[in-house]
Amino acid sequence: MRRRLAMKVPKILLVYPPNQLMPIETPRPDGSLGLLYLAGALERAGFEADILDASVGAASDSLNDTFYNGIALPSGLIRIGMSKDRIKEFIVRGAYNVVGINANFTPQTRMALEVAAAAKGVDPNILVIAGGVNARNLAEHFLDSGNVDVICSGEGEKILVRLINEWAKGGSFEGLSGIMFKKGESYIKVAVSPSDLITDLDELPFPAWYKLPFDHYDHIASPHGVIHSASVRYAPMMTSRGCPFQCMYCHISKEKEGVSGDIGVLRTKSVNRVLQEINILQSLGVKKIYFEDDSLLANRSRAQSIFKRVVGLGLEIANVNGVNLVNFRTRGKDKKWAIDIPFLELLKSVGFDQIVFPVESGSQRILDTYATSKLDLDSLDVVGLVRAAVKVGIVCPINMMIGFPDETEQEMRLSIDLGKRLVDAGAAYCTFFIPIPFPGSKLYELAVSRGYLDRDFDPDAMNWKNAVMKNTVVPPERIMELRDAAWREINTAEHVAMRLKQSVGHRWRGNED
Repeated sequence: MRRRLAMKVPKILLVYPPNQLMPIETPRPDGSLGLLYLAGALERAGFEADILDASVGAASDSLNDTFYNGIALPSGLIRIGMSKDRIKEFIVRGAYNVVGINANFTPQTRMALEVAAAAKGVDPNILVIAGGVNARNLAEHFLDSGNVDVICSGEGEKILVRLINEWAKGGSFEGLSGIMFKKGESYIKVAVSPSDLITDLDELPFPAWYKLPFDHYDHIASPHGVIHSASVRYAPMMTSRGCPFQCMYCHISKEKEGVSGDIGVLRTKSVNRVLQEINILQSLGVKKIYFEDDSLLANRSRAQSIFKRVVGLGLEIANVNGVNLVNFRTRGKDKKWAIDIPFLELLKSVGFDQIVFPVESGSQRILDTYATSKLDLDSLDVVGLVRAAVKVGIVCPINMMIGFPDETEQEMRLSIDLGKRLVDAGAAYCTFFIPIPFPGSKLYELAVSRGYLDRDFDPDAMNWKNAVMKNTVVPPERIMELRDAAWREINTAEHVAMRLKQSVGHRWRGNED
Protein backbone atom coordinates (compact mmCIF):
# COMPACT_ATOMS: atom_id res chain seq x y z
CA MET A 1 0.00 0.00 0.00
CA ARG A 2 1.30 3.47 -0.91
CA ARG A 3 2.11 5.54 2.13
CA ARG A 4 0.27 8.86 2.26
CA LEU A 5 2.32 11.96 3.02
CA ALA A 6 1.21 13.98 6.04
CA MET A 7 -0.14 17.42 5.16
CA LYS A 8 1.95 20.40 6.14
CA VAL A 9 0.29 22.89 8.45
CA PRO A 10 0.72 26.38 6.95
CA LYS A 11 1.77 29.14 9.34
CA ILE A 12 1.47 32.21 7.15
CA LEU A 13 2.99 35.67 7.49
CA LEU A 14 1.90 38.43 5.11
CA VAL A 15 4.42 41.28 4.95
CA TYR A 16 4.36 44.92 3.94
CA PRO A 17 8.09 45.51 3.33
CA PRO A 18 10.12 48.36 4.83
CA ASN A 19 10.03 51.56 2.78
CA GLN A 20 12.75 53.40 0.93
CA LEU A 21 11.90 57.02 0.21
CA MET A 22 13.38 60.17 -1.24
CA PRO A 23 14.59 62.53 1.50
CA ILE A 24 11.86 65.04 0.60
CA GLU A 25 9.01 62.51 0.87
CA THR A 26 6.78 62.39 3.92
CA PRO A 27 7.08 58.86 5.30
CA ARG A 28 3.96 56.88 6.08
CA PRO A 29 3.15 53.33 7.12
CA ASP A 30 1.66 50.93 4.59
CA GLY A 31 -1.44 49.17 5.87
CA SER A 32 -3.00 49.11 2.39
CA LEU A 33 -5.90 46.79 1.73
CA GLY A 34 -4.32 44.06 -0.40
CA LEU A 35 -2.90 41.97 2.42
CA LEU A 36 -5.96 42.60 4.59
CA TYR A 37 -8.21 41.00 1.98
CA LEU A 38 -5.78 38.09 1.60
CA ALA A 39 -5.68 37.53 5.35
CA GLY A 40 -9.47 37.53 5.37
CA ALA A 41 -9.60 35.02 2.52
CA LEU A 42 -7.06 32.71 4.18
CA GLU A 43 -8.87 32.78 7.50
CA ARG A 44 -12.18 32.10 5.77
CA ALA A 45 -10.51 29.03 4.27
CA GLY A 46 -9.32 27.89 7.70
CA PHE A 47 -5.68 29.01 7.59
CA GLU A 48 -3.81 31.02 10.20
CA ALA A 49 -2.38 34.24 8.76
CA ASP A 50 -0.57 37.08 10.52
CA ILE A 51 0.31 40.51 9.13
CA LEU A 52 3.55 42.44 9.61
CA ASP A 53 3.97 46.04 8.50
CA ALA A 54 7.76 46.10 8.51
CA SER A 55 7.82 49.88 8.11
CA VAL A 56 6.69 50.20 11.74
CA GLY A 57 7.39 46.75 13.15
CA ALA A 58 5.50 44.55 15.56
CA ALA A 59 3.71 45.81 18.65
CA SER A 60 6.85 45.09 20.68
CA ASP A 61 9.04 47.23 18.39
CA SER A 62 9.80 50.85 19.19
CA LEU A 63 9.06 53.28 16.39
CA ASN A 64 12.42 54.89 17.16
CA ASP A 65 14.02 51.64 16.01
CA THR A 66 11.85 51.29 12.91
CA PHE A 67 9.75 54.09 11.44
CA TYR A 68 11.80 56.97 12.84
CA ASN A 69 15.15 55.28 12.28
CA GLY A 70 15.92 56.54 8.78
CA ILE A 71 19.03 55.02 7.24
CA ALA A 72 20.66 56.64 4.20
CA LEU A 73 21.23 54.15 1.38
CA PRO A 74 23.91 54.35 -1.37
CA SER A 75 21.07 55.10 -3.81
CA GLY A 76 20.39 58.37 -1.98
CA LEU A 77 17.08 57.00 -0.67
CA ILE A 78 16.18 56.76 3.02
CA ARG A 79 15.25 53.33 4.37
CA ILE A 80 12.72 53.18 7.20
CA GLY A 81 11.48 50.10 9.01
CA MET A 82 12.63 46.91 10.67
CA SER A 83 16.17 45.77 9.94
CA LYS A 84 16.67 42.61 7.92
CA ASP A 85 17.94 40.82 11.03
CA ARG A 86 14.86 41.92 12.99
CA ILE A 87 12.60 40.60 10.23
CA LYS A 88 14.43 37.26 10.35
CA GLU A 89 14.03 37.15 14.12
CA PHE A 90 10.30 37.81 13.78
CA ILE A 91 9.92 34.97 11.27
CA VAL A 92 11.85 32.57 13.52
CA ARG A 93 9.83 33.41 16.63
CA GLY A 94 6.57 33.01 14.75
CA ALA A 95 7.67 29.68 13.23
CA TYR A 96 6.30 30.81 9.88
CA ASN A 97 6.67 28.45 6.95
CA VAL A 98 4.91 30.61 4.35
CA VAL A 99 5.78 34.27 3.73
CA GLY A 100 3.68 36.39 1.37
CA ILE A 101 5.08 39.76 0.30
CA ASN A 102 3.17 42.80 -0.91
CA ALA A 103 5.05 44.15 -3.96
CA ASN A 104 2.84 46.77 -5.59
CA PHE A 105 5.26 49.61 -6.10
CA THR A 106 8.30 49.56 -8.38
CA PRO A 107 10.45 51.90 -6.22
CA GLN A 108 10.04 49.38 -3.38
CA THR A 109 11.32 46.40 -5.38
CA ARG A 110 14.57 46.26 -3.43
CA MET A 111 12.70 46.24 -0.12
CA ALA A 112 10.36 43.43 -1.22
CA LEU A 113 13.31 41.31 -2.30
CA GLU A 114 15.06 42.07 0.99
CA VAL A 115 12.12 40.53 2.87
CA ALA A 116 12.26 37.50 0.57
CA ALA A 117 15.98 37.11 1.27
CA ALA A 118 15.34 37.38 5.01
CA ALA A 119 12.75 34.59 4.85
CA LYS A 120 15.00 32.28 2.86
CA GLY A 121 17.86 33.17 5.22
CA VAL A 122 15.82 31.71 8.05
CA ASP A 123 14.96 28.52 6.18
CA PRO A 124 15.31 27.80 2.44
CA ASN A 125 12.20 25.63 2.70
CA ILE A 126 9.94 28.54 3.60
CA LEU A 127 7.50 29.11 0.76
CA VAL A 128 7.93 32.71 -0.40
CA ILE A 129 5.15 34.24 -2.49
CA ALA A 130 5.11 37.74 -3.97
CA GLY A 131 2.08 39.54 -5.37
CA GLY A 132 0.98 42.94 -6.55
CA VAL A 133 1.14 44.77 -9.86
CA ASN A 134 4.92 45.26 -9.69
CA ALA A 135 5.72 41.65 -8.79
CA ARG A 136 3.57 40.20 -11.54
CA ASN A 137 4.98 42.54 -14.16
CA LEU A 138 8.59 41.97 -13.06
CA ALA A 139 8.00 38.29 -12.38
CA GLU A 140 11.24 37.08 -13.95
CA HIS A 141 13.26 39.61 -11.96
CA PHE A 142 11.64 38.43 -8.72
CA LEU A 143 12.01 34.74 -9.56
CA ASP A 144 15.63 35.17 -10.68
CA SER A 145 16.49 36.51 -7.22
CA GLY A 146 16.39 32.90 -6.03
CA ASN A 147 14.38 33.95 -2.98
CA VAL A 148 10.86 34.08 -4.43
CA ASP A 149 9.17 30.77 -5.22
CA VAL A 150 5.86 31.86 -6.71
CA ILE A 151 4.28 35.01 -8.12
CA CYS A 152 0.54 35.59 -7.81
CA SER A 153 -0.47 37.08 -11.15
CA GLY A 154 -4.01 38.25 -10.45
CA GLU A 155 -6.35 39.12 -7.61
CA GLY A 156 -5.20 36.84 -4.85
CA GLU A 157 -8.27 36.03 -2.76
CA LYS A 158 -8.92 32.79 -4.67
CA ILE A 159 -5.48 32.17 -6.16
CA LEU A 160 -3.58 32.31 -2.87
CA VAL A 161 -5.98 29.99 -1.03
CA ARG A 162 -5.69 27.44 -3.84
CA LEU A 163 -1.91 27.76 -3.84
CA ILE A 164 -1.60 27.24 -0.07
CA ASN A 165 -3.92 24.25 -0.21
CA GLU A 166 -1.79 22.59 -2.87
CA TRP A 167 1.46 23.36 -1.01
CA ALA A 168 0.05 21.91 2.22
CA LYS A 169 -0.78 18.67 0.40
CA GLY A 170 2.69 18.52 -1.10
CA GLY A 171 1.26 18.78 -4.61
CA SER A 172 2.58 20.42 -7.75
CA PHE A 173 1.96 24.04 -8.66
CA GLU A 174 1.76 23.14 -12.34
CA GLY A 175 -1.74 23.60 -13.64
CA LEU A 176 -2.77 26.04 -10.91
CA SER A 177 -4.19 29.13 -12.59
CA GLY A 178 -2.97 32.64 -11.88
CA ILE A 179 0.60 31.93 -10.81
CA MET A 180 4.15 32.11 -12.16
CA PHE A 181 7.15 30.12 -10.97
CA LYS A 182 10.49 28.88 -12.17
CA LYS A 183 11.27 25.27 -13.01
CA GLY A 184 14.93 24.78 -13.77
CA GLU A 185 15.75 27.57 -16.20
CA SER A 186 12.20 27.83 -17.50
CA TYR A 187 9.52 30.26 -16.37
CA ILE A 188 6.14 28.61 -15.94
CA LYS A 189 3.24 31.02 -16.37
CA VAL A 190 -0.27 29.71 -15.90
CA ALA A 191 -2.91 32.17 -17.06
CA VAL A 192 -5.47 33.65 -14.72
CA SER A 193 -8.78 31.84 -15.02
CA PRO A 194 -11.96 33.87 -15.56
CA SER A 195 -13.26 32.24 -12.37
CA ASP A 196 -10.40 33.82 -10.40
CA LEU A 197 -11.91 37.28 -10.93
CA ILE A 198 -14.43 38.31 -8.30
CA THR A 199 -17.05 40.26 -10.23
CA ASP A 200 -19.48 40.62 -7.32
CA LEU A 201 -17.38 42.46 -4.74
CA ASP A 202 -19.90 41.65 -2.02
CA GLU A 203 -18.46 38.12 -2.16
CA LEU A 204 -15.06 39.34 -1.00
CA PRO A 205 -13.93 38.42 2.51
CA PHE A 206 -13.96 41.27 4.96
CA PRO A 207 -10.52 42.85 5.24
CA ALA A 208 -8.72 41.79 8.44
CA TRP A 209 -8.28 45.34 9.71
CA TYR A 210 -7.93 44.08 13.27
CA LYS A 211 -4.52 42.66 12.38
CA LEU A 212 -3.05 46.13 11.69
CA PRO A 213 -0.68 47.72 14.25
CA PHE A 214 -3.13 50.49 15.06
CA ASP A 215 -1.24 51.70 18.13
CA HIS A 216 1.76 52.51 15.93
CA TYR A 217 -0.45 54.08 13.27
CA ASP A 218 -2.24 56.20 15.87
CA HIS A 219 1.07 57.66 17.00
CA ILE A 220 2.37 58.36 13.49
CA ALA A 221 -0.92 59.81 12.20
CA SER A 222 0.10 59.93 8.54
CA PRO A 223 -2.23 58.04 6.19
CA HIS A 224 -0.80 58.29 2.69
CA GLY A 225 1.46 61.11 3.81
CA VAL A 226 -1.55 63.22 4.82
CA ILE A 227 -0.61 64.28 8.32
CA HIS A 228 -3.43 64.74 10.79
CA SER A 229 -3.90 64.74 14.55
CA ALA A 230 -2.28 61.92 16.46
CA SER A 231 -4.51 59.46 18.32
CA VAL A 232 -7.28 59.88 15.75
CA ARG A 233 -7.49 56.37 14.39
CA TYR A 234 -7.73 56.02 10.61
CA ALA A 235 -8.05 53.05 8.31
CA PRO A 236 -8.31 52.43 4.57
CA MET A 237 -11.38 51.11 2.84
CA MET A 238 -12.30 50.53 -0.78
CA THR A 239 -15.83 50.62 -2.15
CA SER A 240 -14.83 49.61 -5.68
CA ARG A 241 -12.05 48.09 -7.73
CA GLY A 242 -10.78 49.23 -11.11
CA CYS A 243 -11.45 52.39 -13.07
CA PRO A 244 -13.56 53.37 -16.11
CA PHE A 245 -10.55 55.08 -17.73
CA GLN A 246 -7.36 53.65 -19.21
CA CYS A 247 -4.64 56.25 -18.77
CA MET A 248 -1.36 55.05 -20.22
CA TYR A 249 0.67 56.05 -17.16
CA CYS A 250 -1.62 54.24 -14.71
CA HIS A 251 -0.25 51.07 -13.13
CA ILE A 252 -3.44 49.15 -14.00
CA SER A 253 -3.73 50.25 -17.63
CA LYS A 254 -2.44 46.95 -19.06
CA GLU A 255 -4.76 45.07 -16.73
CA LYS A 256 -7.68 46.39 -18.73
CA GLU A 257 -6.57 43.98 -21.44
CA GLY A 258 -7.06 40.79 -19.45
CA VAL A 259 -3.38 40.29 -18.64
CA SER A 260 -4.27 39.70 -14.99
CA GLY A 261 -7.86 38.66 -15.46
CA ASP A 262 -9.58 41.97 -16.26
CA ILE A 263 -8.99 43.23 -12.72
CA GLY A 264 -8.76 46.79 -14.03
CA VAL A 265 -12.46 46.77 -14.93
CA LEU A 266 -14.58 48.93 -12.64
CA ARG A 267 -16.57 46.88 -10.13
CA THR A 268 -18.43 48.18 -7.10
CA LYS A 269 -19.66 46.95 -3.73
CA SER A 270 -23.26 47.44 -2.72
CA VAL A 271 -23.99 50.24 -0.30
CA ASN A 272 -25.12 47.64 2.28
CA ARG A 273 -21.75 45.89 2.04
CA VAL A 274 -19.97 49.21 2.52
CA LEU A 275 -22.09 49.87 5.62
CA GLN A 276 -21.08 46.48 7.03
CA GLU A 277 -17.43 47.41 6.60
CA ILE A 278 -17.99 50.78 8.23
CA ASN A 279 -19.53 49.03 11.25
CA ILE A 280 -16.44 46.82 11.55
CA LEU A 281 -14.15 49.84 11.41
CA GLN A 282 -16.17 51.61 14.08
CA SER A 283 -15.89 48.58 16.34
CA LEU A 284 -12.10 48.92 16.02
CA GLY A 285 -12.19 52.54 17.14
CA VAL A 286 -11.61 54.03 13.68
CA LYS A 287 -12.57 57.71 13.43
CA LYS A 288 -11.31 58.59 9.93
CA ILE A 289 -11.59 56.69 6.67
CA TYR A 290 -9.21 56.92 3.73
CA PHE A 291 -10.93 55.82 0.50
CA GLU A 292 -8.51 53.73 -1.60
CA ASP A 293 -10.77 53.65 -4.69
CA ASP A 294 -9.08 54.53 -7.97
CA SER A 295 -12.24 56.26 -9.19
CA LEU A 296 -14.41 56.93 -6.17
CA LEU A 297 -16.86 59.28 -7.91
CA ALA A 298 -17.48 57.16 -11.01
CA ASN A 299 -21.06 56.53 -9.83
CA ARG A 300 -21.94 59.81 -8.19
CA SER A 301 -25.32 58.89 -6.73
CA ARG A 302 -23.81 55.79 -5.11
CA ALA A 303 -20.87 57.82 -3.79
CA GLN A 304 -23.20 60.43 -2.32
CA SER A 305 -25.16 57.74 -0.52
CA ILE A 306 -21.98 56.31 0.98
CA PHE A 307 -20.63 59.70 2.07
CA LYS A 308 -23.85 60.64 3.83
CA ARG A 309 -23.82 57.38 5.75
CA VAL A 310 -20.16 57.76 6.76
CA VAL A 311 -20.78 61.17 8.28
CA GLY A 312 -24.15 60.11 9.67
CA LEU A 313 -22.41 57.39 11.64
CA GLY A 314 -19.96 59.83 13.17
CA LEU A 315 -16.91 59.10 11.02
CA GLU A 316 -14.71 61.59 9.21
CA ILE A 317 -13.18 61.32 5.76
CA ALA A 318 -9.38 61.56 5.80
CA ASN A 319 -8.93 61.74 2.03
CA VAL A 320 -9.42 59.85 -1.21
CA ASN A 321 -6.95 58.11 -3.49
CA GLY A 322 -8.52 58.87 -6.86
CA VAL A 323 -11.10 61.20 -8.39
CA ASN A 324 -11.64 62.35 -11.96
CA LEU A 325 -12.51 65.95 -12.76
CA VAL A 326 -15.19 64.91 -15.23
CA ASN A 327 -17.25 63.91 -12.18
CA PHE A 328 -17.49 67.56 -11.07
CA ARG A 329 -19.48 68.73 -14.08
CA THR A 330 -23.17 68.58 -14.93
CA ARG A 331 -25.48 69.62 -17.77
CA GLY A 332 -26.93 73.08 -17.28
CA LYS A 333 -30.35 74.23 -18.39
CA ASP A 334 -28.83 75.23 -21.73
CA LYS A 335 -27.58 71.63 -22.11
CA LYS A 336 -23.98 72.83 -21.86
CA TRP A 337 -21.53 71.47 -19.33
CA ALA A 338 -21.28 73.42 -16.09
CA ILE A 339 -19.56 72.98 -12.74
CA ASP A 340 -21.74 71.00 -10.35
CA ILE A 341 -21.64 73.34 -7.36
CA PRO A 342 -24.31 71.43 -5.35
CA PHE A 343 -22.11 68.32 -5.63
CA LEU A 344 -19.09 70.24 -4.34
CA GLU A 345 -21.22 71.55 -1.46
CA LEU A 346 -22.31 68.01 -0.66
CA LEU A 347 -18.70 66.79 -0.64
CA LYS A 348 -17.77 69.58 1.74
CA SER A 349 -20.73 68.83 4.00
CA VAL A 350 -19.71 65.18 4.38
CA GLY A 351 -16.14 65.92 5.33
CA PHE A 352 -14.09 66.50 2.19
CA ASP A 353 -12.00 69.43 3.36
CA GLN A 354 -9.35 68.65 0.76
CA ILE A 355 -9.46 66.97 -2.65
CA VAL A 356 -6.44 66.80 -4.92
CA PHE A 357 -7.48 67.76 -8.46
CA PRO A 358 -5.67 65.64 -11.08
CA VAL A 359 -5.61 68.16 -13.93
CA GLU A 360 -2.57 66.31 -15.36
CA SER A 361 -1.85 68.57 -18.34
CA GLY A 362 -2.65 71.90 -19.94
CA SER A 363 -2.26 70.34 -23.38
CA GLN A 364 -5.36 68.69 -24.82
CA ARG A 365 -3.19 66.59 -27.13
CA ILE A 366 -1.33 65.14 -24.15
CA LEU A 367 -4.60 64.46 -22.33
CA ASP A 368 -6.07 62.76 -25.41
CA THR A 369 -2.94 60.68 -26.02
CA TYR A 370 -2.04 59.59 -22.50
CA ALA A 371 -5.10 60.19 -20.30
CA THR A 372 -7.89 58.52 -22.31
CA SER A 373 -9.35 61.97 -23.08
CA LYS A 374 -10.83 61.91 -19.57
CA LEU A 375 -10.61 65.70 -19.36
CA ASP A 376 -11.78 68.08 -22.08
CA LEU A 377 -10.37 71.50 -21.27
CA ASP A 378 -12.94 73.12 -23.53
CA SER A 379 -15.95 71.58 -21.77
CA LEU A 380 -14.71 71.91 -18.18
CA ASP A 381 -13.51 75.25 -16.87
CA VAL A 382 -10.86 73.98 -14.44
CA VAL A 383 -10.03 77.50 -13.26
CA GLY A 384 -13.71 78.00 -12.49
CA LEU A 385 -13.79 74.60 -10.78
CA VAL A 386 -10.98 75.64 -8.45
CA ARG A 387 -12.72 78.90 -7.63
CA ALA A 388 -15.97 77.07 -6.92
CA ALA A 389 -14.24 74.49 -4.69
CA VAL A 390 -12.43 77.17 -2.72
CA LYS A 391 -15.65 79.12 -2.32
CA VAL A 392 -17.41 76.15 -0.70
CA GLY A 393 -14.40 75.55 1.57
CA ILE A 394 -12.57 72.69 -0.15
CA VAL A 395 -8.80 72.93 -0.33
CA CYS A 396 -7.78 71.73 -3.79
CA PRO A 397 -4.09 71.13 -4.53
CA ILE A 398 -3.31 70.48 -8.20
CA ASN A 399 -1.39 67.60 -9.75
CA MET A 400 0.24 68.19 -13.15
CA MET A 401 2.46 65.94 -15.27
CA ILE A 402 5.20 67.14 -17.61
CA GLY A 403 7.74 65.06 -19.50
CA PHE A 404 5.86 62.58 -21.68
CA PRO A 405 8.12 61.06 -24.37
CA ASP A 406 6.83 63.11 -27.32
CA GLU A 407 5.80 66.19 -25.31
CA THR A 408 7.29 69.45 -26.53
CA GLU A 409 8.54 72.21 -24.28
CA GLN A 410 5.72 74.39 -25.59
CA GLU A 411 3.18 71.80 -24.37
CA MET A 412 4.90 71.66 -20.99
CA ARG A 413 4.61 75.44 -20.82
CA LEU A 414 0.85 75.10 -21.30
CA SER A 415 0.74 72.94 -18.17
CA ILE A 416 2.95 75.32 -16.21
CA ASP A 417 0.85 78.31 -17.27
CA LEU A 418 -2.37 76.52 -16.36
CA GLY A 419 -0.89 75.51 -13.01
CA LYS A 420 -0.10 79.15 -12.28
CA ARG A 421 -3.62 80.26 -13.19
CA LEU A 422 -5.06 77.56 -10.91
CA VAL A 423 -2.93 78.65 -7.96
CA ASP A 424 -3.86 82.26 -8.65
CA ALA A 425 -7.50 81.12 -8.60
CA GLY A 426 -7.07 79.72 -5.09
CA ALA A 427 -5.53 76.25 -5.41
CA ALA A 428 -3.35 75.58 -2.37
CA TYR A 429 -0.37 74.59 -4.50
CA CYS A 430 0.55 72.79 -7.73
CA THR A 431 2.83 69.76 -7.85
CA PHE A 432 4.50 68.81 -11.12
CA PHE A 433 5.15 65.10 -11.49
CA ILE A 434 7.31 63.52 -14.16
CA PRO A 435 5.55 60.54 -15.81
CA ILE A 436 7.14 57.27 -14.70
CA PRO A 437 6.72 54.21 -16.95
CA PHE A 438 5.87 51.72 -14.23
CA PRO A 439 5.77 48.04 -15.22
CA GLY A 440 2.13 47.11 -15.78
CA SER A 441 1.32 50.38 -17.52
CA LYS A 442 0.91 51.01 -21.23
CA LEU A 443 3.49 53.76 -20.88
CA TYR A 444 6.02 51.12 -19.80
CA GLU A 445 5.33 49.03 -22.89
CA LEU A 446 5.66 52.11 -25.10
CA ALA A 447 8.84 53.28 -23.35
CA VAL A 448 10.60 49.93 -23.72
CA SER A 449 9.47 49.31 -27.30
CA ARG A 450 10.53 52.78 -28.50
CA GLY A 451 13.83 53.01 -26.67
CA TYR A 452 12.81 55.44 -23.95
CA LEU A 453 13.63 52.92 -21.22
CA ASP A 454 15.99 49.96 -20.97
CA ARG A 455 14.47 46.69 -19.79
CA ASP A 456 17.23 46.41 -17.16
CA PHE A 457 16.27 49.75 -15.59
CA ASP A 458 17.08 50.54 -11.96
CA PRO A 459 13.87 50.25 -9.88
CA ASP A 460 15.38 52.56 -7.24
CA ALA A 461 15.26 55.43 -9.75
CA MET A 462 11.58 55.00 -10.58
CA ASN A 463 10.17 57.91 -8.65
CA TRP A 464 8.54 61.18 -9.58
CA LYS A 465 11.67 63.24 -8.88
CA ASN A 466 13.60 61.60 -11.71
CA ALA A 467 13.07 61.84 -15.46
CA VAL A 468 13.87 58.18 -16.06
CA MET A 469 13.01 58.06 -19.75
CA LYS A 470 15.74 58.84 -22.30
CA ASN A 471 15.64 59.99 -25.94
CA THR A 472 12.56 62.10 -25.19
CA VAL A 473 11.71 65.16 -27.31
CA VAL A 474 12.75 67.36 -24.39
CA PRO A 475 15.93 65.96 -22.78
CA PRO A 476 15.52 64.54 -19.23
CA GLU A 477 17.78 67.18 -17.72
CA ARG A 478 15.67 69.96 -19.21
CA ILE A 479 12.44 68.32 -18.00
CA MET A 480 13.72 68.34 -14.41
CA GLU A 481 14.91 71.92 -14.81
CA LEU A 482 11.46 72.98 -16.00
CA ARG A 483 9.77 71.05 -13.21
CA ASP A 484 11.92 72.63 -10.48
CA ALA A 485 11.55 76.12 -11.93
CA ALA A 486 7.77 75.70 -12.16
CA TRP A 487 7.59 74.59 -8.54
CA ARG A 488 9.52 77.67 -7.40
CA GLU A 489 7.66 80.06 -9.69
CA ILE A 490 4.10 78.93 -8.99
CA ASN A 491 4.12 77.99 -5.32
CA THR A 492 4.80 80.47 -2.56
CA ALA A 493 8.08 80.37 -0.66
CA GLU A 494 6.03 79.87 2.51
CA HIS A 495 4.37 76.78 1.09
CA VAL A 496 7.66 75.25 -0.07
CA ALA A 497 9.23 75.87 3.35
CA MET A 498 6.16 74.45 5.11
CA ARG A 499 6.22 71.25 3.05
CA LEU A 500 9.91 70.68 3.73
CA LYS A 501 9.52 71.38 7.43
CA GLN A 502 6.45 69.14 7.62
CA SER A 503 8.21 66.23 5.91
CA VAL A 504 11.50 66.48 7.80
CA GLY A 505 9.84 67.23 11.12
CA HIS A 506 7.49 64.27 10.78
CA ARG A 507 10.34 61.96 9.79
CA TRP A 508 12.26 62.65 13.00
CA ARG A 509 9.41 63.38 15.39
CA GLY A 510 9.77 60.05 17.18
CA ASN A 511 13.22 60.92 18.49
CA GLU A 512 11.65 63.63 20.61
CA ASP A 513 9.32 61.26 22.46
